[in-house]
Amino acid sequence: MLWSASAISSVGDGMRDSALPLLAVAVSDSPSAVSVVSVAGSLPFLVMSLYGGVLADRSDRRRLMWTIDALRAVLVLGFACWVFLAHPPLAALAALAFLLGCGETVFSNAATSAVPELVRPDQLDAANGRMQANMLVGGNLIGPLLGSALFAVAAGFPFTVDGVSFALAAALVAATGRSTAARATAGRPVLTEIREGVNWLLRHREVRMLAVLSTLGALTCFMGTTMMVLMVTKVVHAPAASYGIVLAAGAIGGTAASTLAGRLSRLLSRGTRIAAAFLLMGVSLILMGLSTSVLEIAALYGVIGFGIVTWNIQAISLRQQAVPKELLGRVNSCYMLLSRLGIMAGAALSGWIASVTSIRTPLLLGGGLMLVLLVAVLLLLPRMTAMESTPSQTPAPEAAPAPAPEKGE
Repeated sequence: MLWSASAISSVGDGMRDSALPLLAVAVSDSPSAVSVVSVAGSLPFLVMSLYGGVLADRSDRRRLMWTIDALRAVLVLGFACWVFLAHPPLAALAALAFLLGCGETVFSNAATSAVPELVRPDQLDAANGRMQANMLVGGNLIGPLLGSALFAVAAGFPFTVDGVSFALAAALVAATGRSTAARATAGRPVLTEIREGVNWLLRHREVRMLAVLSTLGALTCFMGTTMMVLMVTKVVHAPAASYGIVLAAGAIGGTAASTLAGRLSRLLSRGTRIAAAFLLMGVSLILMGLSTSVLEIAALYGVIGFGIVTWNIQAISLRQQAVPKELLGRVNSCYMLLSRLGIMAGAALSGWIASVTSIRTPLLLGGGLMLVLLVAVLLLLPRMTAMESTPSQTPAPEAAPAPAPEKGE
C-alpha cells in the first residue's frame, strides 16, 4: 500500500511539475517567471530538511505521511478551483511551489525512514528500487506527459488530478496502520534533536563516509550532466526536441536499475554493485564529453541513469540498516541536505568551467573525478559493507501485519 501510494502521488507530482511552469508562462511575460517558481520549489530542501528529520523521528511516521498528503490535497484542489476561475498571480504560484516543496521534503524523509518497518533487511534493495521506480516512471515520464496534455485542455485539470492523487495516497498510507518508531519528545528543543542526528552522523565512521561519497558523487555527476542540454543543442547541433529523448533515456536507465535492484542484490555483492555504479557513471560521462551525436548522448545518459539509481538504492539501504530507527529521520535529513548542496555546487561549477573553457570540459572533468572517487570507493568498501553485518536496528518480522489505527486516530 505504501508503494501504491507513492506511485499514485508521483504521477500527480509529475503532472504538477509540468503544469506549473506552463502556468507561470501564461500569467507572466517575464522570462524570469519560470525560474522564480523553480527556485521557490527548491528552497524547502535547504530550509526544511533538518526540521523534517526531527518531525520524522518525533512522529508516527505513517501518520505524518498521510497527514501531509491530506493537507497537500486540500491545498492543490483549492488552487485548482482558483485556476478554473481566474489566472492566479505569479506570487501565488511561487507560494504553492514552496508549500508543496516543504511537504515533499518532510514526506520523503518519513517515507524513507518508514520502509525498514515494513520489510526485512534482505528485502530493502528491492523495496527501495520500487520506490525509486515510482519517482522515475510517474514523476519523470507519465506525469509530465499527462500534465502537459491536460493543461492544453484546461489549465486547472492537472492540478485537480494532482489533488485527487494526494487524497488517494493519504488514504492508502492511513490504511497501513501505525508506525513503530514514534517516541515521546515533549518539551525537547528542536535544535537539541537536530544536534543529536548531526552528532551521530559525525561519530559513525561508515555512515559519515557514505555521506561524503554521496555528496562528492552528486557534485561530480551534476558537474557533467548540467551541460547535456548544451551538448545536444550547441555541440552536436541536434534539434531542441531531441533533448527530451535524452531525458527519457536517462529515466529508462534509472527504471531498469530500480526494477533489477532485487535481482542484482542476489547476484552481486554490495561492494560490486557500488563499484559498478561509480564505474558506469565515470566512463559514461567521459564518453559523453567526446560524443558527436545525440543518439550517443542518449545511450550514455541511459547508462548514467542506471548508475545513479543503483548507487542511490545501495546508499539508502545501507543507511536504513546502520542507523538506529529512532534517529533515522534526522540522520537522513543531514544526508539529504549534504547531497542537495553537492548537486547545487556541481551545477554551479559546471556553468563556470564551461564559460572559461568549453562545453565538453565539465563532462570530461566530471567523469575523471568520478573515476577518482571509484578508487576511494574500492578502498572504503570493506568498511561500508560491514554496516550490513552489524545493523543498529531490529529487523521487522516477516509477514507481520501492521496494527490497525486506533479509533479517533
